[in-house]
Amino acid sequence: MSDKRRILIVDPSRVARTALVKHLRDDFDIREESDGESAWQTLVLDASIIAVVSAISLARTSGYELLSRLRENRLQRLSDMPFFLLISKDETAPNRDQAKGRGVSDFIVRGMAGSEIRQRIGRLVNWDISSNLGLPDSSHSDADEPFPGRTPICRKLCADIAAHAPEENFSACCVAFGIENEQCLIDRFGTETMVDIGTRIARVIGEKIGRHDMIGHTGDSNYVIVSPGTSQATAIAFAQRVCRAFSERKITIGDQQTRINLSAGIAASPADGERSAAQLIDLALERLDLARKTPGNPIVARDPEPDDPFVRMQALLRQENIAERLGQAGLELLPMMRLFEQQFRLGLPLAEMEAHFRKHAGNETPSE
Repeated sequence: MSDKRRILIVDPSRVARTALVKHLRDDFDIREESDGESAWQTLVLDASIIAVVSAISLARTSGYELLSRLRENRLQRLSDMPFFLLISKDETAPNRDQAKGRGVSDFIVRGMAGSEIRQRIGRLVNWDISSNLGLPDSSHSDADEPFPGRTPICRKLCADIAAHAPEENFSACCVAFGIENEQCLIDRFGTETMVDIGTRIARVIGEKIGRHDMIGHTGDSNYVIVSPGTSQATAIAFAQRVCRAFSERKITIGDQQTRINLSAGIAASPADGERSAAQLIDLALERLDLARKTPGNPIVARDPEPDDPFVRMQALLRQENIAERLGQAGLELLPMMRLFEQQFRLGLPLAEMEAHFRKHAGNETPSE
Protein backbone atom coordinates (compact mmCIF):
# COMPACT_ATOMS: atom_id res chain seq x y z
CA MET A 1 0.00 0.00 0.00
CA SER A 2 1.39 3.40 -0.98
CA ASP A 3 2.28 5.82 1.81
CA LYS A 4 2.12 8.79 -0.55
CA ARG A 5 -0.46 11.48 0.09
CA ARG A 6 -3.32 11.57 -2.40
CA ILE A 7 -4.31 14.39 -4.74
CA LEU A 8 -7.38 14.58 -6.95
CA ILE A 9 -6.95 15.91 -10.50
CA VAL A 10 -10.14 17.01 -12.26
CA ASP A 11 -9.98 17.87 -15.95
CA PRO A 12 -12.11 16.81 -18.94
CA SER A 13 -8.96 16.30 -21.02
CA ARG A 14 -7.21 12.96 -20.58
CA VAL A 15 -4.06 14.49 -22.12
CA ALA A 16 -4.04 17.30 -19.53
CA ARG A 17 -4.56 14.85 -16.67
CA THR A 18 -1.79 12.60 -17.94
CA ALA A 19 0.64 15.54 -18.11
CA LEU A 20 -0.11 16.50 -14.51
CA VAL A 21 0.18 12.90 -13.31
CA LYS A 22 3.61 12.70 -14.92
CA HIS A 23 4.77 15.74 -12.92
CA LEU A 24 3.27 14.64 -9.60
CA ARG A 25 3.36 10.83 -9.45
CA ASP A 26 6.78 10.61 -7.80
CA ASP A 27 5.57 12.66 -4.82
CA PHE A 28 1.85 11.93 -4.64
CA ASP A 29 -0.71 9.21 -5.18
CA ILE A 30 -3.07 10.52 -7.86
CA ARG A 31 -6.80 10.06 -8.40
CA GLU A 32 -8.40 11.33 -11.59
CA GLU A 33 -11.90 12.44 -12.53
CA SER A 34 -13.18 14.01 -15.73
CA ASP A 35 -16.30 15.81 -14.45
CA GLY A 36 -17.22 17.88 -11.41
CA GLU A 37 -19.98 15.68 -10.02
CA SER A 38 -17.80 12.56 -10.00
CA ALA A 39 -15.05 14.62 -8.39
CA TRP A 40 -17.41 15.70 -5.60
CA GLN A 41 -18.46 12.12 -4.89
CA THR A 42 -14.82 11.08 -4.77
CA LEU A 43 -13.96 13.88 -2.34
CA VAL A 44 -16.82 12.96 -0.03
CA LEU A 45 -16.00 9.24 0.01
CA ASP A 46 -12.20 9.31 -0.02
CA ALA A 47 -10.93 10.93 3.17
CA SER A 48 -7.31 10.38 2.15
CA ILE A 49 -7.41 13.14 -0.48
CA ILE A 50 -5.52 16.20 0.74
CA ALA A 51 -5.76 18.59 -2.23
CA VAL A 52 -7.61 19.22 -5.52
CA VAL A 53 -6.22 20.38 -8.85
CA SER A 54 -9.17 21.32 -11.05
CA ALA A 55 -10.09 22.99 -14.30
CA ILE A 56 -12.93 25.53 -14.40
CA SER A 57 -14.94 24.06 -17.29
CA LEU A 58 -16.23 20.67 -16.20
CA ALA A 59 -19.28 18.64 -17.14
CA ARG A 60 -22.25 18.37 -14.73
CA THR A 61 -20.61 20.49 -12.00
CA SER A 62 -18.18 23.30 -12.86
CA GLY A 63 -14.87 23.86 -11.13
CA TYR A 64 -16.28 26.88 -9.30
CA GLU A 65 -19.35 24.93 -8.16
CA LEU A 66 -17.06 22.18 -6.88
CA LEU A 67 -15.01 24.78 -4.99
CA SER A 68 -18.16 26.32 -3.52
CA ARG A 69 -19.31 22.95 -2.19
CA LEU A 70 -15.95 22.46 -0.52
CA ARG A 71 -15.74 25.89 1.10
CA GLU A 72 -19.35 25.74 2.38
CA ASN A 73 -19.06 22.21 3.79
CA ARG A 74 -19.23 21.73 7.56
CA LEU A 75 -16.45 19.16 7.54
CA GLN A 76 -13.14 20.93 8.11
CA ARG A 77 -11.39 18.28 6.01
CA LEU A 78 -13.35 19.52 3.00
CA SER A 79 -13.84 23.22 3.77
CA ASP A 80 -10.11 23.82 4.31
CA MET A 81 -8.82 21.61 1.51
CA PRO A 82 -6.25 23.31 -0.76
CA PHE A 83 -7.83 23.94 -4.17
CA PHE A 84 -5.52 24.63 -7.10
CA LEU A 85 -7.18 26.06 -10.19
CA LEU A 86 -5.87 25.14 -13.64
CA ILE A 87 -5.64 28.25 -15.82
CA SER A 88 -4.01 29.36 -19.04
CA LYS A 89 -1.01 31.67 -19.01
CA ASP A 90 -3.20 34.38 -20.55
CA GLU A 91 -5.75 34.41 -17.71
CA THR A 92 -6.53 38.03 -16.82
CA ALA A 93 -5.80 39.61 -13.45
CA PRO A 94 -9.51 40.36 -12.74
CA ASN A 95 -10.38 36.69 -13.34
CA ARG A 96 -7.59 35.61 -11.00
CA ASP A 97 -8.77 38.05 -8.34
CA GLN A 98 -12.32 36.72 -8.69
CA ALA A 99 -11.04 33.16 -8.28
CA LYS A 100 -9.12 34.12 -5.14
CA GLY A 101 -12.26 35.69 -3.74
CA ARG A 102 -14.11 32.41 -4.28
CA GLY A 103 -11.51 30.55 -2.19
CA VAL A 104 -8.93 29.30 -4.70
CA SER A 105 -5.70 28.51 -2.84
CA ASP A 106 -3.35 28.98 -5.79
CA PHE A 107 -3.08 28.60 -9.53
CA ILE A 108 -1.47 25.94 -11.71
CA VAL A 109 -0.72 27.44 -15.11
CA ARG A 110 -1.01 24.99 -17.98
CA GLY A 111 2.49 24.26 -19.29
CA MET A 112 4.12 25.16 -15.98
CA ALA A 113 7.32 23.30 -15.12
CA GLY A 114 6.87 20.23 -12.94
CA SER A 115 9.20 21.58 -10.23
CA GLU A 116 7.08 24.73 -9.91
CA ILE A 117 3.86 22.71 -9.73
CA ARG A 118 5.29 20.50 -6.97
CA GLN A 119 6.49 23.55 -5.07
CA ARG A 120 3.12 25.30 -5.20
CA ILE A 121 1.27 22.22 -4.01
CA GLY A 122 3.91 21.23 -1.48
CA ARG A 123 3.89 24.50 0.42
CA LEU A 124 0.22 23.98 1.30
CA VAL A 125 0.17 20.24 1.98
CA ASN A 126 3.55 19.34 3.52
CA TRP A 127 2.61 19.63 7.17
CA ASP A 128 3.95 16.78 9.27
CA ILE A 129 4.91 18.63 12.45
CA SER A 130 7.13 16.88 15.00
CA SER A 131 6.19 17.20 18.65
CA ASN A 132 9.87 17.32 19.66
CA LEU A 133 10.38 21.07 19.59
CA GLY A 134 11.39 21.42 23.21
CA LEU A 135 14.58 22.06 25.10
CA PRO A 136 17.90 21.23 23.42
CA ASP A 137 18.64 17.51 23.14
CA SER A 138 20.91 15.17 21.25
CA SER A 139 18.97 15.71 18.01
CA HIS A 140 19.55 19.47 18.09
CA SER A 141 22.70 20.67 16.36
CA ASP A 142 24.44 23.77 17.64
CA ALA A 143 25.92 24.03 14.16
CA ASP A 144 22.60 25.15 12.71
CA GLU A 145 23.16 28.47 11.02
CA PRO A 146 21.37 31.40 12.68
CA PHE A 147 18.56 33.03 10.81
CA PRO A 148 19.29 36.27 9.00
CA GLY A 149 17.98 39.42 10.59
CA ARG A 150 15.60 42.03 9.27
CA THR A 151 18.10 43.83 7.01
CA PRO A 152 18.99 40.87 4.74
CA ILE A 153 15.37 39.84 4.16
CA CYS A 154 14.40 43.45 3.48
CA ARG A 155 17.19 43.78 0.91
CA LYS A 156 16.16 40.50 -0.69
CA LEU A 157 12.52 41.56 -1.03
CA CYS A 158 13.54 45.00 -2.26
CA ALA A 159 15.67 43.40 -4.99
CA ASP A 160 12.82 41.05 -5.97
CA ILE A 161 10.34 43.91 -6.24
CA ALA A 162 12.78 45.94 -8.33
CA ALA A 163 13.54 43.00 -10.63
CA HIS A 164 9.86 42.41 -11.34
CA ALA A 165 8.85 46.08 -11.51
CA PRO A 166 7.98 45.89 -15.24
CA GLU A 167 5.51 43.06 -14.59
CA GLU A 168 1.96 44.34 -14.34
CA ASN A 169 0.56 41.63 -12.06
CA PHE A 170 3.58 40.94 -9.84
CA SER A 171 2.70 40.30 -6.22
CA ALA A 172 4.79 40.04 -3.08
CA CYS A 173 3.92 38.95 0.45
CA CYS A 174 5.36 39.17 3.93
CA VAL A 175 4.14 36.67 6.52
CA ALA A 176 5.13 37.36 10.13
CA PHE A 177 4.85 34.48 12.62
CA GLY A 178 5.25 34.46 16.36
CA ILE A 179 4.25 32.52 19.46
CA GLU A 180 0.89 33.81 20.64
CA ASN A 181 1.51 33.11 24.32
CA GLU A 182 5.12 34.28 24.58
CA GLN A 183 4.79 35.59 28.12
CA CYS A 184 3.25 32.34 29.37
CA LEU A 185 6.24 30.41 28.05
CA ILE A 186 8.64 32.88 29.63
CA ASP A 187 6.86 32.59 32.99
CA ARG A 188 6.94 28.77 32.89
CA PHE A 189 10.26 28.03 31.22
CA GLY A 190 12.27 31.26 30.95
CA THR A 191 13.17 33.61 28.12
CA GLU A 192 15.97 31.43 26.74
CA THR A 193 13.63 28.49 26.31
CA MET A 194 10.97 30.66 24.65
CA VAL A 195 13.51 31.96 22.14
CA ASP A 196 14.77 28.42 21.51
CA ILE A 197 11.23 27.18 20.86
CA GLY A 198 10.67 30.06 18.44
CA THR A 199 13.84 29.11 16.58
CA ARG A 200 12.83 25.46 16.31
CA ILE A 201 9.38 26.39 15.03
CA ALA A 202 10.97 28.71 12.48
CA ARG A 203 13.21 25.88 11.25
CA VAL A 204 10.16 23.69 10.69
CA ILE A 205 8.40 26.50 8.81
CA GLY A 206 11.55 27.28 6.86
CA GLU A 207 11.55 23.77 5.42
CA LYS A 208 8.09 24.40 3.92
CA ILE A 209 8.69 27.66 2.07
CA GLY A 210 9.49 28.02 -1.62
CA ARG A 211 12.98 28.22 -3.03
CA HIS A 212 12.55 31.91 -3.86
CA ASP A 213 11.33 32.75 -0.32
CA MET A 214 13.44 33.76 2.66
CA ILE A 215 12.77 33.67 6.40
CA GLY A 216 14.42 35.98 8.91
CA HIS A 217 14.38 36.66 12.65
CA THR A 218 13.04 40.04 13.79
CA GLY A 219 13.17 39.59 17.57
CA ASP A 220 11.91 37.29 20.36
CA SER A 221 9.81 34.56 18.71
CA ASN A 222 8.99 36.72 15.68
CA TYR A 223 10.03 35.57 12.21
CA VAL A 224 9.14 37.05 8.83
CA ILE A 225 8.90 35.21 5.51
CA VAL A 226 9.35 37.36 2.40
CA SER A 227 7.80 35.69 -0.61
CA PRO A 228 8.02 37.29 -4.07
CA GLY A 229 5.40 36.22 -6.57
CA THR A 230 3.03 34.90 -3.88
CA SER A 231 -0.58 36.06 -3.80
CA GLN A 232 -2.35 37.21 -0.66
CA ALA A 233 -4.75 34.24 -0.91
CA THR A 234 -1.85 31.78 -1.01
CA ALA A 235 -0.15 33.48 1.93
CA ILE A 236 -3.35 33.29 4.00
CA ALA A 237 -3.82 29.60 3.16
CA PHE A 238 -0.18 28.91 4.09
CA ALA A 239 -0.51 30.78 7.40
CA GLN A 240 -3.71 28.91 8.25
CA ARG A 241 -1.93 25.59 7.84
CA VAL A 242 1.05 26.73 9.88
CA CYS A 243 -1.12 27.88 12.79
CA ARG A 244 -3.40 24.85 12.65
CA ALA A 245 -0.53 22.37 12.40
CA PHE A 246 0.95 23.55 15.69
CA SER A 247 -2.31 24.16 17.56
CA GLU A 248 -3.56 20.61 16.94
CA ARG A 249 -0.88 18.95 19.06
CA LYS A 250 1.13 19.39 22.23
CA ILE A 251 4.89 19.66 22.23
CA THR A 252 7.41 18.44 24.75
CA ILE A 253 9.52 20.97 26.65
CA GLY A 254 11.91 19.07 28.86
CA ASP A 255 9.71 16.60 30.74
CA GLN A 256 6.56 18.69 30.33
CA GLN A 257 3.99 18.89 27.57
CA THR A 258 2.38 22.13 26.53
CA ARG A 259 0.42 23.54 23.63
CA ILE A 260 1.97 26.18 21.42
CA ASN A 261 -0.32 28.56 19.57
CA LEU A 262 1.03 30.71 16.76
CA SER A 263 -0.20 34.04 15.45
CA ALA A 264 0.45 35.49 12.02
CA GLY A 265 0.32 38.88 10.32
CA ILE A 266 0.26 39.18 6.54
CA ALA A 267 1.03 42.13 4.29
CA ALA A 268 0.82 41.92 0.52
CA SER A 269 1.40 44.05 -2.51
CA PRO A 270 -0.62 45.11 -4.44
CA ALA A 271 -3.46 44.07 -2.09
CA ASP A 272 -2.26 46.58 0.54
CA GLY A 273 -1.28 49.20 -2.01
CA GLU A 274 2.10 49.91 -3.47
CA ARG A 275 4.54 49.68 -0.58
CA SER A 276 8.28 49.35 -0.19
CA ALA A 277 9.84 46.16 1.15
CA ALA A 278 10.43 47.80 4.54
CA GLN A 279 6.83 49.00 4.71
CA LEU A 280 5.50 45.52 3.92
CA ILE A 281 7.61 43.99 6.70
CA ASP A 282 6.49 46.67 9.16
CA LEU A 283 2.84 46.12 8.27
CA ALA A 284 3.14 42.33 8.65
CA LEU A 285 4.66 42.77 12.12
CA GLU A 286 1.96 45.27 13.12
CA ARG A 287 -0.71 42.78 12.09
CA LEU A 288 1.09 40.02 13.99
CA ASP A 289 0.81 42.13 17.15
CA LEU A 290 -2.89 42.70 16.41
CA ALA A 291 -3.42 38.96 15.88
CA ARG A 292 -1.90 38.25 19.30
CA LYS A 293 -4.39 40.64 20.87
CA THR A 294 -7.41 39.21 19.03
CA PRO A 295 -8.73 36.04 20.72
CA GLY A 296 -9.90 33.40 18.28
CA ASN A 297 -8.33 35.14 15.29
CA PRO A 298 -4.74 33.90 14.91
CA ILE A 299 -4.26 35.47 11.46
CA VAL A 300 -4.67 39.12 10.49
CA ALA A 301 -4.27 39.91 6.80
CA ARG A 302 -6.25 43.14 6.56
CA ASP A 303 -6.64 46.29 8.60
CA PRO A 304 -9.64 46.23 10.95
CA GLU A 305 -12.68 48.22 9.97
CA PRO A 306 -12.76 51.64 11.69
CA ASP A 307 -15.13 51.93 14.63
CA ASP A 308 -18.05 53.79 13.10
CA PRO A 309 -20.75 54.76 15.65
CA PHE A 310 -23.33 55.14 12.87
CA VAL A 311 -22.67 51.58 11.71
CA ARG A 312 -23.08 50.33 15.28
CA MET A 313 -26.30 52.32 15.63
CA GLN A 314 -27.71 50.87 12.43
CA ALA A 315 -26.90 47.39 13.68
CA LEU A 316 -28.66 48.19 16.94
CA LEU A 317 -31.79 49.35 15.13
CA ARG A 318 -31.97 46.01 13.32
CA GLN A 319 -32.11 44.03 16.56
CA GLU A 320 -35.45 42.55 17.58
CA ASN A 321 -35.02 43.51 21.26
CA ILE A 322 -34.10 47.14 20.56
CA ALA A 323 -36.21 48.43 23.49
CA GLU A 324 -33.89 46.61 25.87
CA ARG A 325 -30.84 48.36 24.41
CA LEU A 326 -32.06 51.96 24.19
CA GLY A 327 -30.30 53.06 27.38
CA GLN A 328 -26.91 52.04 26.04
CA ALA A 329 -27.77 53.49 22.64
CA GLY A 330 -28.57 56.83 24.27
CA LEU A 331 -25.20 56.87 26.04
CA GLU A 332 -23.45 56.25 22.73
CA LEU A 333 -25.37 59.13 21.15
CA LEU A 334 -24.61 61.63 23.92
CA PRO A 335 -21.32 62.92 22.45
CA MET A 336 -23.16 63.73 19.22
CA MET A 337 -26.01 65.40 21.13
CA ARG A 338 -23.52 67.55 23.03
CA LEU A 339 -22.04 68.63 19.71
CA PHE A 340 -25.52 69.48 18.40
CA GLU A 341 -26.22 71.52 21.51
CA GLN A 342 -22.93 73.37 21.25
CA GLN A 343 -23.50 74.18 17.58
CA PHE A 344 -27.26 74.85 17.43
CA ARG A 345 -28.23 75.86 20.99
CA LEU A 346 -31.28 73.57 21.08
CA GLY A 347 -31.78 73.67 24.83
CA LEU A 348 -31.39 69.93 25.26
CA PRO A 349 -31.52 68.75 28.92
CA LEU A 350 -28.29 66.79 28.50
CA ALA A 351 -27.68 66.07 32.20
CA GLU A 352 -31.21 64.76 32.68
CA MET A 353 -31.01 62.71 29.50
CA GLU A 354 -27.72 61.16 30.57
CA ALA A 355 -29.18 60.22 33.96
CA HIS A 356 -32.15 58.49 32.29
CA PHE A 357 -29.87 56.68 29.84
CA ARG A 358 -27.58 55.46 32.61
CA LYS A 359 -30.52 54.29 34.70
CA HIS A 360 -31.94 52.23 31.84
CA ALA A 361 -28.52 51.00 30.71
CA GLY A 362 -27.87 49.67 34.21
CA ASN A 363 -30.99 47.52 34.05
CA GLU A 364 -30.23 46.08 30.63
CA THR A 365 -29.09 42.56 30.02
CA PRO A 366 -25.74 42.54 28.20
CA SER A 367 -26.08 41.45 24.59
CA GLU A 368 -24.43 38.25 23.45
